Amino acid sequence: MSKVTNSIFLVSGTAVGSGLISLPISAAKIGLKWTVVITMIAFCVAYKMSCLTISLMKHQGRALSIVELSKEISGKYTKLISMTSLYALSLALLCAYFAGTTSIFARFFGLSSTLSTLICIVVFSVLLTIRSSIFNKINSSLVFILFGLIAIAVYAMPTDKVDFTNSLTPTDFTAIMAFLPITFTSFGVQNVCPYVAQNMGLDDLKAIKKVFFIGTLIPAIIYLLWICATLSRIYIFDHELYGKILTDTVDVGDFVKSLCNSVQLKYEAVILQLLSLFAIMTSATGTGIGLISSLKEIAAFRSKLTTAVVVIGIPTMMTLLIPDAFIRILSFGGMIATTFVVFVPVFLQTKIGKIGIASIACFIFGVFVVLAELFM
Repeated sequence: MSKVTNSIFLVSGTAVGSGLISLPISAAKIGLKWTVVITMIAFCVAYKMSCLTISLMKHQGRALSIVELSKEISGKYTKLISMTSLYALSLALLCAYFAGTTSIFARFFGLSSTLSTLICIVVFSVLLTIRSSIFNKINSSLVFILFGLIAIAVYAMPTDKVDFTNSLTPTDFTAIMAFLPITFTSFGVQNVCPYVAQNMGLDDLKAIKKVFFIGTLIPAIIYLLWICATLSRIYIFDHELYGKILTDTVDVGDFVKSLCNSVQLKYEAVILQLLSLFAIMTSATGTGIGLISSLKEIAAFRSKLTTAVVVIGIPTMMTLLIPDAFIRILSFGGMIATTFVVFVPVFLQTKIGKIGIASIACFIFGVFVVLAELFM
């Protein structure tokens, strides 16, 4: 595959992950129209902020993480802020993905917690420490398989029997605000910006922007189709759970279990199980490779062993020590992400030139995400 295709798969595969499970549960409370509006806004913010970050790299003349950009453009204090937020979110998401993958192995294959954890250690170690050329091929294959599974699952689910305007509860401001950070987290691609820039080179900004436009648009379309398809199936085959989604919080495990139980053919259940596994692993791969790329800029982490201990060891420990880590961490990921995805890039742009209307709009959206997470 070409560098453009590989990079598109990396961006889209990084974004499509936990949102397949978390978004439908939240979207049911706000209705289809608001779901489309907010999802497309989140897509635009992810795309615009990725382009802004790439432009900052172009200004500095080489592929740099947001942490290094902060240091070179603004100084050590901005670097500290961006570094803390980036590493905190990346490690938190890796912990969540590791815990989710461990749970899937244990649940779907009847393995013990210890054995499934060991398998995850091996799988993550291989995916995150291989050479970039091999990684591109493996990641592209994983994303291709994921998209194929999503297409089959969506096709198999009925979407024409539910009138969403009648089946959903009246939309309120609180429900809309609560949907913002979850959606924002589902478009997390900022950490792969330096990897894409390094892989493609900074000479052709148009091609890189094309990568991020297509790479973030694909998740937006997939999320909307997936939300409609899954909510339709839950509404038809498990109306009790659907009512609980509208009025209360629902565990993601119950949601996935209900989807698997609703299928009439065994192969559909297998597809849903594999989809859950590949969705998390593709996001984990993109997040991990972006974190490793950033850690290489710190002298203490230039050793592969030290990096592996952090990238693999910490998620392993958190999985063993914290119950339900997958659910707990994703709930506040959006708020942490606003710092280095929106606020820091916009601030750095003010240091080297004027900011456009699009950047200001993205900044306002970021403020709403933080307010939603803190007060809603």
